[in-house]
Amino acid sequence: MKTHRPETPDQAMDITPMIDVVFLLIVFFMVVAAAVTQKVEIIMPQADQSVVPEDNSRRLEVTVVENGEAFIGMMPVTLDELSERIRIDNQEIPGFRVYVRADANTPHEYIQVIMKTCAENGVFDIIFATLQS
Repeated sequence: MKTHRPETPDQAMDITPMIDVVFLLIVFFMVVAAAVTQKVEIIMPQADQSVVPEDNSRRLEVTVVENGEAFIGMMPVTLDELSERIRIDNQEIPGFRVYVRADANTPHEYIQVIMKTCAENGVFDIIFATLQS
């Protein structure tokens, strides 16, 4: 016959698996945060009258490189994909704006395409990134 022994206070729960999970979550979020904050490297244009905006929220950051290729974060996007993203974000986010980072050597015709895409999707608040000279 089996006897049932009651738990004694000196029997502690093993929290090693929980600590392992917590450390894995910390590593995961550190890697994701590093990936999200990466940007395509460009040479920023300079402007005498540039001002740092106070409100950085509700923006879609679009980077345009010298050959006209557009990026959202580090991911290259086609004009159709960019248009769809702008349209959806403009419908879902009140006060939505587009933040354009363009290389100093990017021809203006590529910037005009981005501006036209914004306008076609109802976004007229466009912020251009520059450095103070």
